[in-house]
Amino acid sequence: MIRAFYRASLVNRIAMVMLVLLLFIQAGTFWAARQSLWQQARTDVQQRLMVGEGIWRNLLAQRQQRLHEAASVLASDYGFREALAAGDADTLASALGNGIARIGASTAASLDAQFRWLAESPGDVSLRLSAAQLRLLAAHPATDGAQLYASRGKVYQLVLVPIRAPLVVGWVLMSFELTADVAHDFTELAQLQLMLLASDGPGPLKPLIDSLPGGEPPPVGRLKDEDLLEWRRGGQDWLLRRAPQSMLDGRMEAVLAASLAPATGATRGMAFQLGLISVLGLLLFAISGRIAVRQAVQPLAELSASTRAIGAGNFDVPIHQREREDEVGMLARDFDDMRVNLRAHRSEVTRLAFHDSLTSLPNREAFKRTLARALARAGMAADREPEAEDEEGEHETQAPPSLVVLLLDIHRFKLVNDVLGFAFGDGVLQAVAARLDARVQLAGDGVARIGSNTFAAVRTGLDRDEAEVWAQSLVRLFDEQLLVAGQRIDVQVSAGYACWPEDAATGDELVGRAEAALQAAKRQGREWLAYEPAQSVSTAVAVSLLSELRGAVTRNELRLFLQPKLSLGSGQVCTAEALLRWQHPERGLLPPVHFIPFAEQTGFVRRLTQWVFDEACRCWLTLSAQGLEMVSVNLSTRDLVDTQLIGRLQASLDRHRVPASAFCLEITESAIMDDPQRARATLVRLGDMGFRLSIDDFGTGYSSLAYLKHLPVHQLKVDKSFVLKMADDQSDANIVRAIVDLAHNLALEVVAEGVESPEALDALVHMGCEKAQGFHIARPMPWEAFGGWIAARAAEQAVARAAAQGTAVQGTTPQGTAPA
Repeated sequence: MIRAFYRASLVNRIAMVMLVLLLFIQAGTFWAARQSLWQQARTDVQQRLMVGEGIWRNLLAQRQQRLHEAASVLASDYGFREALAAGDADTLASALGNGIARIGASTAASLDAQFRWLAESPGDVSLRLSAAQLRLLAAHPATDGAQLYASRGKVYQLVLVPIRAPLVVGWVLMSFELTADVAHDFTELAQLQLMLLASDGPGPLKPLIDSLPGGEPPPVGRLKDEDLLEWRRGGQDWLLRRAPQSMLDGRMEAVLAASLAPATGATRGMAFQLGLISVLGLLLFAISGRIAVRQAVQPLAELSASTRAIGAGNFDVPIHQREREDEVGMLARDFDDMRVNLRAHRSEVTRLAFHDSLTSLPNREAFKRTLARALARAGMAADREPEAEDEEGEHETQAPPSLVVLLLDIHRFKLVNDVLGFAFGDGVLQAVAARLDARVQLAGDGVARIGSNTFAAVRTGLDRDEAEVWAQSLVRLFDEQLLVAGQRIDVQVSAGYACWPEDAATGDELVGRAEAALQAAKRQGREWLAYEPAQSVSTAVAVSLLSELRGAVTRNELRLFLQPKLSLGSGQVCTAEALLRWQHPERGLLPPVHFIPFAEQTGFVRRLTQWVFDEACRCWLTLSAQGLEMVSVNLSTRDLVDTQLIGRLQASLDRHRVPASAFCLEITESAIMDDPQRARATLVRLGDMGFRLSIDDFGTGYSSLAYLKHLPVHQLKVDKSFVLKMADDQSDANIVRAIVDLAHNLALEVVAEGVESPEALDALVHMGCEKAQGFHIARPMPWEAFGGWIAARAAEQAVARAAAQGTAVQGTTPQGTAPA
């Protein structure tokens, strides 16, 4: 062959060399293009599996949301709660059946607060979960959008919603069965196959749902999180991806599978086309090498480069040769269509990940990224900020760049949802978002929804004074009513803001400081408020105290103090108010204002009330022999709505063997008006038990006199804010006189607190007030010292009476006691 080559003419030898070179070039191009196509096809399948996992979890999350909304509607239905309270199993079963029929759920059941089964929806399917499983479901809600449970070869999607009134009085359990239809829906959406495997113990996973052809189970044990595995089943090659699922009492795996057959077929077809192009290129090169290079080699090289760019994630790379009508043009159009589709898929996934579906605003994650970019730009601007020259050529330092983060919260939004429904509440959120977005976008700012009814905005280039003006302008946006579902409603908001770099160095810190300012504004009743360091400090101290308070009862750190109440008619002290103090090992003796408000928020105040009442029983048993006829104990808002309050108080009375008539229970106006119907029912039962009832801090709340006259109370207690200023402010004196007259017209006794001067005491006597308490009479004292104080006061009064009668009295105040 070599001899024949050398015997050939130079032209033929050159042609043969060129043909061989061309053959090698074409072969190399063919191999590179084929490898690139195969790699791109495999990458496309991998991306489809990654996107498919998000679609699967989104599909479960949507079904979970439907379940949760249906169960929440059923749990908030008044008739359903009435049937639950009455134990009407038939009505409960009917309501459950209607509930699952509306959304096409599989089963539903109602349970009491202790997870005992009350009723379930009619049908052949019954999920009798144990109490332990139900507690686990209640304590650990799903974090990935679904909570799954396998039973008798089937898998169910569960939701457990509490029934509150306002405490938890029962539960609604609702489920969807994941059938082959779910796998079919997923396959239609994602163009992928699905397998669900589960085990209720340490044994191997068993397939529950399988949409793949063939029968052998997938090698799940060889799959790790986010790993891909090639696997052959049913005569096809598959690429598998594992998607772990949370499951109640067991293990569950979701395996997504994409067939490699289309990619293999496409690669083979393209390989054939490339081979044909190579052969044609060889023939054409024999005629014209230039035309062959231009028509075959160059277009393939461009497509190969575009394929590699797409494989690297660059979906904006242009695809040439689309206008050609040959195989190269067809290949280019296929590549370009694939590029456009992948870009669209990625854009949609990005939109779902960074936008709030209800308001179309950016969500919390998008806001964090926006804030990070804004901080980066502001930081770079601060680094390169030049010194400006004034008109005389001197250098002056320009103001450093700044950034403001503002959080805005809607007042009483939960009440809107409870009274007007969630659909109306969604409309309110959309209207608020639209108004904010229009204003903020006009100003060039950024706005996002980062919580249920919380919105965030960021703006650069503002100093603290300008930031306050900006915050005020955003709050003032809602002075005008919103139009929601054809109705005009008033919306009140509060705002808190923090500035960079004065208040925080990072984005997370800046948002946290703005949140602290917002909470402070809500506590103080302010419309907007800037961040102050004291806000974070007070919050940290409160959290520390609250955590320590739970152990203060067992460590015997609580103290009971008594403040005497003077009977203005007889001048005797026969009643006192029980007050709580905390002997903190580090902070000393703390008054209730330092810990009671936070205990109210968490519900721990109920335990404190019980402790005070038990101690009051003990001290009354000790001091009743010295003339202490009655002890007043304060009840909180949480106590009034506590269904176990009556039982606990009765148990204490029985345990200490004291009568209920020895106690007066004081309740504030605001506590009564938070839930008037329930408060009245509780007060009626307490009155029937023999307790005397008093309305504390009267005159500062918003109670209705028409409602007040129907309450079974015996006493009104005038708030000290009026009594303290009686001597200096005639208006306060008139208010106290009006309250005394009102109480007497209602046949109620009047107690005035805050008496700190003899003038105030004399004025109350002339007004006809029955009792008074305050520092002028006596400060709060440990209850162990109360007996000594009574004895000292009696001795003083005896001396005074003797002096008034002109009788020489020999004696002194008993040692160890103090006068009032």
